[in-house]
Amino acid sequence: MEKEKVSAKSIKEIIDIGQNINIEILNGDYKGIYYSYVYDEDNEGFLILLPTDNLGRVGFVKKGDTISISCISKKNMRVGFDSKILQIIKDNDKTLYKISKPTEFYKYEFRENFRVDVLLNAKFFYYNSNKQLQTKQAWVINLSASGAKISLNEFFELNNTIIVEFTLENKVFNLNAVIVRRLQIDKSTYHYGIRFEEINQKDKDFLIKYCLKKQMEFLRMQRG
Repeated sequence: MEKEKVSAKSIKEIIDIGQNINIEILNGDYKGIYYSYVYDEDNEGFLILLPTDNLGRVGFVKKGDTISISCISKKNMRVGFDSKILQIIKDNDKTLYKISKPTEFYKYEFRENFRVDVLLNAKFFYYNSNKQLQTKQAWVINLSASGAKISLNEFFELNNTIIVEFTLENKVFNLNAVIVRRLQIDKSTYHYGIRFEEINQKDKDFLIKYCLKKQMEFLRMQRG
């Protein structure tokens, strides 16, 4: 789908020094949404602080990587643009990334896979080889309207169909899902990426609004 372009008389209507920004790392081990701040600029690009998530974990990128950036423009519209990492600069105790200045902007739509970090006690239901329904305790450690990452002390094959149950703001979710990713953390702990299947629109809308609210809360904390 073609992105809806946004016009601006100057870049400073969209992004300027001192502005909070969201950074989406598109590829690699640190793929996901992070937060940063425009520290300075020069003729080539903007200097931004090291991207971190809302738990303070750093999202690393390399020179030449393409990232997607969004921010609130002076017209109170969330605007996005694509940028490249031009340089990585060590400035005393700070690491700064120089990013290319945008040539075009587009209206930024939060996608269903926009994720926020959480820590939710959950139940993990699955059928064993004898077709008996089994239950395991798990933790949901990040969440979006299209899926989640869960932590579990059990090995499961990819593409297994499961049910995950958790409570969010007094609302109980009981969602069918498929395991799409697996990462072994230590001898007994695995992190699984799961994709929700056949989620109804009401539940999806609730999750989208929750993720947006958590992001806004984090941005307010950043501004102090």
